[in-house]
Amino acid sequence: MENKNTLTDQEILFCDLYANGEAPYGGNAAKCYQEVFGDRTHRAKGLAIRMLARPEIQEYLKSLDELPYEEAKYMKTFLRENLVSIIKECASAEYRDRKGTLQSPAALRSVAVNASKALMDLYPVKEAHVSKINIDGAGEGGITFNVIMPEQSETKQQ
Repeated sequence: MENKNTLTDQEILFCDLYANGEAPYGGNAAKCYQEVFGDRTHRAKGLAIRMLARPEIQEYLKSLDELPYEEAKYMKTFLRENLVSIIKECASAEYRDRKGTLQSPAALRSVAVNASKALMDLYPVKEAHVSKINIDGAGEGGITFNVIMPEQSETKQQ
């Protein structure tokens, strides 16, 4: 980016902090300006807004916006692989306490179900039919399962 060369180190730091900084800096121009330039006066907000209006600053900020897209593209693959790993382990794993007593698998299965839900958020099933099945117990609470079934097209018999 050619405009990066026209920005000072402080201006680049201001942009980086503004675009990618953690609280209280990210998106807070006045706070970023105060931190980078050491200006604790009431003029800092106005100066920061004027800096953000400069074309070379805007161009550099746009180039910074492209980085999260690239990172997010690979993060989806990373998340998918980890969720699948969690589902596989928790769906069938058995754990024992120090005395060798087999532990209830309910907590692990709950983790597997939550990981499955997160995976479904990443890759939703299209054209699905959702049915609710309620199992009412004798106590106050019941269990609700959401069953997602892909729609099956009717085939014509010849």
